Amino acid sequence: MSEIGRTERIAALMGEIRESLELLESSLPRQVDGFALSQKSKLPWKVLLYREVLTWRTVELGRSAFETLASGRLVSGIVLTRAAVEASAALWYLCAKVEAVVDSKMIGDVDEYLMKLAMGTATGWTETDSAAEGVTMPRPVKIGAFLKQAEKDIVGYSHQYGVLSEYAHPNWAGTVLLYSNTNKETAITDFGQNIRSAENAKAVGVVSLSVALKMFHARYNRISDLLPAFISVCENVPHP
Repeated sequence: MSEIGRTERIAALMGEIRESLELLESSLPRQVDGFALSQKSKLPWKVLLYREVLTWRTVELGRSAFETLASGRLVSGIVLTRAAVEASAALWYLCAKVEAVVDSKMIGDVDEYLMKLAMGTATGWTETDSAAEGVTMPRPVKIGAFLKQAEKDIVGYSHQYGVLSEYAHPNWAGTVLLYSNTNKETAITDFGQNIRSAENAKAVGVVSLSVALKMFHARYNRISDLLPAFISVCENVPHP
C-alpha cells in the first residue's frame, strides 16, 4: 500500500473508531436489576455485571486511546489500545462461557469462572491473607486465557497483541525505533518524539483499536441474544 493509501486508510479507520465509541458512549448501562433477570439464579446477573463494567472500561480506554493516537502520542496510545484489546478479549471469553452453558444445557463450573472474572485479584487479598478476615478472593483469569479464546475464532489475534506489547514494553519498538535516529556515518544520534516510523506505529494502534471495538460490539450483542436461553438453563438446572 502506498503512503497516501495508508494515510487514507488510517483516516477512514479513525472515523469508524469515533462512530463506534460514540455508539457505546450513548448507550452506557446505568443499572442492572438482578431480580428482574431471574429470581431463581444469580448467574444471569453476574454475566451482565461483568459485561457492563467491561463496557465502561472499554469506553474509557477506547476514548483515551483514540484521542492519544490522534494527537501523535503513539506509545501512550498503543499502551491504551492494548488495554482496550484485553477488555475486548475478556468479553469474548465471557461470551464463550455463556455459549457453553446454552449449548450443553448444563451449568458446569460457570459460576467459578464468573467469580474469577468479576472478583479475581492477583496481588494482595490472597486466599491466605484474607482467610483471617473471613473473606476469600479468587484468583483472576489470566490474560493469556482471554487471548487463547479469541484466537480460536480470530487467527492471529495473539500475534497482534504481541505486536502491541512490543510498543507497550520498553523494547526496541517502544524506545529506540520511535525516539531516536542514528546517522551511521557520523555516529550522531538525534532524539525526538516519533522521530521515525511514526506512520507504522500509528497504523498498529489504529487497526488494533478498530478491531477491538468491532469485536466488543459483536460479543456484547451476542450475549444479549444468548441471555434468554442462558436464564432458562440457570433456572431449570440445579446448582449451588
